[in-house]
Amino acid sequence: MKEVIRKMAHLARLSFPEDDLARYTEKVFSILEYVKQLEEIDTKNIEPMSHAIEVTGWLRDDVIAKPMLAQEIITVAPERDGMFYQVPRVIDGE
Repeated sequence: MKEVIRKMAHLARLSFPEDDLARYTEKVFSILEYVKQLEEIDTKNIEPMSHAIEVTGWLRDDVIAKPMLAQEIITVAPERDGMFYQVPRVIDGE
């Protein structure tokens, strides 16, 4: 198993001290044991899903509407200078 961990580390371009090899081998083994437990679960009657929870209603209906003109949009600006939004200066300069 230690050789497999060495090869995985090499392929992943990872390096670690040889002293840590036993610890990493144990961790990988425990992960593989957990996956083995998951493989034993009967999922024959479980319908596949794309999300853990049902996601609905996050897209609005695609409705054709009259586009807003720039003159209409600028009227909602709290402050404006002609046809431009006026905003506070955020960059110090000369």
